[in-house]
Parts: sequence; C-alpha cells; structure tokens
Amino acid sequence: MKLQHIILFLSLTLLGCGTTRTVIVPRDPLTQLRKNINSILADSLFVPARASIKVVSLENGNVLYDHDSKALMNPASNMKLLTSAAALSILDTNYQFKTAVFVDASPTDGILAGNIYVKGYGDPDLKTSDLDSLANAIRRMGITSIEGDIIVDDSFFDDDYWGAGWTWDDESDPDAPYINALSVNKNCISVTLLSDSTTIYPYVEPMTDFVTVVNRAKLTTDSIRTPLKIKRLYLNNPNTIVTEGELSWFSQTTQKFSLRRPEYYTGTLLKESFRHAGILVYGNVVNGVTPIGSREIAQHYQPIEKMITNMNKVSDNLSAENALKVLGTTLNGVPGSAKNGIFVVKRFLSNLGIDTSKLSIVDGSGVSRYNLLSADQLVQFLTVMYKQPRIFPIFYNSLPLAGVDGTLAQRMTTYPAACNLRAKTGTLNGVSCLSGYVLTRDGEMLVFSMMMQNFITSVTNYHQVQDRIGALLAGFSRRNTIQQGSEK
Repeated sequence: MKLQHIILFLSLTLLGCGTTRTVIVPRDPLTQLRKNINSILADSLFVPARASIKVVSLENGNVLYDHDSKALMNPASNMKLLTSAAALSILDTNYQFKTAVFVDASPTDGILAGNIYVKGYGDPDLKTSDLDSLANAIRRMGITSIEGDIIVDDSFFDDDYWGAGWTWDDESDPDAPYINALSVNKNCISVTLLSDSTTIYPYVEPMTDFVTVVNRAKLTTDSIRTPLKIKRLYLNNPNTIVTEGELSWFSQTTQKFSLRRPEYYTGTLLKESFRHAGILVYGNVVNGVTPIGSREIAQHYQPIEKMITNMNKVSDNLSAENALKVLGTTLNGVPGSAKNGIFVVKRFLSNLGIDTSKLSIVDGSGVSRYNLLSADQLVQFLTVMYKQPRIFPIFYNSLPLAGVDGTLAQRMTTYPAACNLRAKTGTLNGVSCLSGYVLTRDGEMLVFSMMMQNFITSVTNYHQVQDRIGALLAGFSRRNTIQQGSEK
C-alpha cells in the first residue's frame, strides 16, 4: 500500500510540473450551446417571467436555438425595427424631412406687411439652432420686421398627439412626447435648479417664454430633506413647471419634460430666433394652414439616414411616431395618420413574406402595450432584411453596437460580443427585448431575438441574461477541435 501511495504521489507531482495543458472542447458545440442557454434560462428569474428566444444562422438557415419562439410578446422598442425598415424602403434612402417658411406678401423696404408661415413636414430632429439658422437666412434677405402673425402649420399630420394604448400617467414623460408634424427639441424642455448658500436659481433649456417655472423649493442644510419634486402641471396651465420640496446648498438637479402644443412651442422659439437675428415681429403665434400660392423663402432638411440612426441608436420614440405618420401620407395623402402608417408597414411586411394576420401593430415606437410580436416573426423579419442590399447597410449600421454606442454602450463591453453584436433594445415596465445580429467566432452571421416579460424585479437582471446569451453566441464555434495551451 505504501508503494501505491508513493507512485500516486509521484504521478500527481509530475502532472503538476508539466508545461502543457490539454482542454477538450465538447464534441458537439451546438449541443453545448443549447445546454448553456438552457442553464441560463433555468434561473429563478424565469419562474414568474416568460422568455421567448430564437437564434438562426443566416448562412444556412439552421435553427441554433428555439425556446417558445412563437409566443406573442410585447416587443417594446423592437417595434422600431419594423418602422425604420419600412421608412427606408418606402420613403427611400434619399428622403429628407423638411421644415419650410412661407410668406403671403412681398417685403417692402425690409418690412413684411403680411404673415409668415412655418410648416412642418414631420422632422423629428429639428432643434432650436435650426430655427436660428432659418431666422438668420430670412434676415439676410433684408427682412427686418414682420407686421403680421407667425402662423404655425402642423397640418401635415392629423391631430392624434399620442399613440393608441399609451398610458395616461406618461403625461409629461420625455419618452412619451406629443406627436406633431411641427416638432422641435423632441417637444421637450429641460429644467435645472442651481443653488448657492442663499438662493435657488431655476433655468430652462432652451431659454424661452413658452414655459413658466414656479419655484416653491426651499434651501436647507438638514441631512434629512423633504424630497424635491419638479413637475409639469396638467390642468389649466399646461406648460407651467412647479418645483417643491427642499434642495441642499450648492447643488444642482435637472429634469426633462415633454410639452403640450408643440407647434406653438416651435412658433415661439422661432419668434425668439427672429428677435435674436434682429427681426421684429409685431404679431402673435397662431395655428393655421399655409395658403395656396404662398412663397417659400427658407427651408431646413434632415436626411432620413440621420433620423433612422437616431431612432434606433438611442431608441427615440418621436422619430418612430413621426416616421410612421409620414409613411401614412404615402397611402392617402395628407394628413398623415398612425392608422394609415400602420397599414403601410403591414403591407411592407406582407411583401417580405411575413403573415401580418398573426401580429398586432398599433404604433411606430413600441410605447403601446397593445403591440404583439413573436421572436420567430422578428427573426424572420431580420433574416429577410439581411437580403435587402439597397437598405440593409443603413439599417444594420443604425443598430446599437455592443459596448460602443446607443442603448448598448454600457452592455457587453468585453470580447467576444463587444464591437460585434448589433441589436435593438426594447424596454417597458416588465418587458425587456433584444433582437439583432452577431458574428460567431467562426465568422458565421447569426440573427436572434430575445423577448422577456411579466417580471417585477429590476430590468437589469434580464439585461444581464441577454448579455450572457449574446456573449455565448459571439463566442460560438462549430469547429470540433482540441485546444492546447502551455502554462508554467
């Protein structure tokens, strides 16, 4: 027995001093991949929640993984995949969103005796600086005063300012802005409170008379403070911001709000831009329609590629909803409506071979709880999109890149998913989705959709699950090899 112990000890010692270590990769990598994903989904997170996942190879059409993929789920912002693709296909890659200024009279000696009209054609990315550019362009024409009104024309869209199924308590949330053909600054404003040892200073960005701030907050040195609240009033004073509670010395806090009547917001900012440019406006900002025969004197354009990229990278809801209504104008003309836009999107999907009778689409952004899609349908859609050479490069590059930008900038930040996996996120309370493309370690392109819902815990837990699966897909290899490495 002593001799056997000595032999065993020497054997283990020799193995420990060796310079080569052999690691055997499973003989069936695909079986191991499925086993690993199943192990992740066995987490107690999914006892109350539901997961629907599908992964397909774009090279041969093989299904690498499928878990309840035909279940209809809330896609959240994965809806933007359909909206952005339809916009690129139907409006075309060269389409430009326009905002134009018209006059109904000719100026004399720098004085415009009539009205000036600003008409929106659905640009979701118009900014204050763009209005400044329009005002400066008009000033360079020699106009120094406008005796009439600024007419804001938002007639390119209907007057449904929210999507179907949007919840009432999202009012003033910047992620649920009012939908309008004449939009600016995402129809939102930022409110900042700054304090020193004696005073609280409220600021709005951009600086405008359109919004009133009523500051009721108080300074305090107490460590226990009444919680600070900044809210926009709902009734009677739709664009009045009220601050309440307590703020400590030398501190700063900022909050963003959506605004009602965004067309008046745009008109007010334009009037202020005119003043800064040296143009005096005697009239008011009023709503109306640009008369036939009015002369266009200035315009601003926004390329669709920039809009699509912003829509998908940061998951901008206004971009998706405006794009949907612009699509609606291609069906029955003006005004564009969500109903007509949805018909156009469904027709686009049908032409791609997707059965639209087995899904529900009610908005363009995915804010609504009424949308229903399956992981199987999203994978089918993304597969067909991969075969559209005219629009796929723009579509693909608009998706957030893991570890780099957009809503995936802080996710999957390490090899092999980082700088590789491109996918659209989707998040609502109790909903988390991730659908897109990833290259495996062998360079094989995979398309995937992960949809999870019906949970009440932190969405971060489900992001982590998706990230782990994404890393598995990025690191997957079909090669059945034995890897060797050396160690000391």
